[in-house]
Amino acid sequence: MENKINLDNIEAIIFDLGGVIIGVEMESPYQTLLKISPRNEQELLSELKQIAYEYEIGKIEDITFLSAIKKKAQIDLDLVEIENIWNQMLNYVPEYMGKLLAKIKQEKRTFILSNTNPIHIREVKKRFAQSVKEYTFESLFEKIYYSHEISLHKPDQAIYDYVVKTSKLNPLRTLFIDDNYHNVIEAKKYGLQAIHMNPVMNLDKIFPFYK
Repeated sequence: MENKINLDNIEAIIFDLGGVIIGVEMESPYQTLLKISPRNEQELLSELKQIAYEYEIGKIEDITFLSAIKKKAQIDLDLVEIENIWNQMLNYVPEYMGKLLAKIKQEKRTFILSNTNPIHIREVKKRFAQSVKEYTFESLFEKIYYSHEISLHKPDQAIYDYVVKTSKLNPLRTLFIDDNYHNVIEAKKYGLQAIHMNPVMNLDKIFPFYK
């Protein structure tokens, strides 16, 4: 994890969600579906990820997404069971996260920018509330940008441009933190300051004095 940025020069911070604020196992639902499906794994995986992409840019809604997963995987599960499998991607929110983000917000403008979808966001909010009692998830950020709501997707530079222009940010004084290397590279190309969070879930190491 590179952290050579002088935070005193930073006015705003854009946080990724998965791997930064909540733990994730990105391949877990796909692996579960591949195990229970009779279809060829390589072909099915490609189709499932395409469906997920369409869901994450808001092209399809919950029921359409879940029904498409069921049809493509050729599995005899109801939609609630498929939703539970989809939520296997999400892990935990550390208990310290609320206080850490609240302290950062006292000094910086804070934002979320996430490639995500409605099912996962409902589950993220639930798990955040289970771990963090002092704050609501939304209260810790000036604005939250979800890919499915703005029909844009990282690492496309258009999504960084949208956030910067919408929230009137100075890229040179805005820090982007993401666990995906490609997202970080494109953010840097756009002109943002950026940190690749590797290992994941180490926000307290970037901001140790805020805990």
